[in-house]
Amino acid sequence: MMDKWTTRNGKMIINIVVNFSIGSVFLGSVGNESTDSTKMYKLFESSIERIGPENVLQIITDNASEHVKAGNMMMGAYPHICWTLCIAHCINLIFGDMFKVKPYASVFKKSIRIHFYISQRPLFLNLMRKFTKERNLVKPAKTRFAMAFLTLRETLGKEVVNLIISIHFWNDVVRALTIYIPLTKVLRLVDGEKKLPMGYI
Repeated sequence: MMDKWTTRNGKMIINIVVNFSIGSVFLGSVGNESTDSTKMYKLFESSIERIGPENVLQIITDNASEHVKAGNMMMGAYPHICWTLCIAHCINLIFGDMFKVKPYASVFKKSIRIHFYISQRPLFLNLMRKFTKERNLVKPAKTRFAMAFLTLRETLGKEVVNLIISIHFWNDVVRALTIYIPLTKVLRLVDGEKKLPMGYI
């Protein structure tokens, strides 16, 4: 599995992780200024040769165009190895696109306001925990792909109250959840290590 990410100072790093039936092993990482399809193919090839072609069944990457081209080149050179997209990456991209569409963008922004307001007030937080059997709020996070919004710094109490009692807000939440819950279940299956999803999904 090739996991490409960018550091805060803009340096691109590709982590190479080998997954097999009893777990995952970090094989190494490579720093790249750019990743064209030829460079990616050479990285695939060197990783395959290091592991042993007979021990490799599949290469997984994100859906960047250079990875698609390199994946096709690799399958030509190693016909028994298949290249596939990372499903978790694709689902995160779907979430990112959905957060741009009304009413979901609005629901997410409003939910962040409510979360921030409650989490900054210990009395409200304790009341919420009391009525939810000690459940905690999940903090909205800005990730590389999925989240498009930052937590708002200040929220007026009246605005939060109006959101909480708004039937339109809760209808939008229900609509959003009917889409997000199934995708989140698939994301947990493909991105977790408890159960191998191949052949299950």
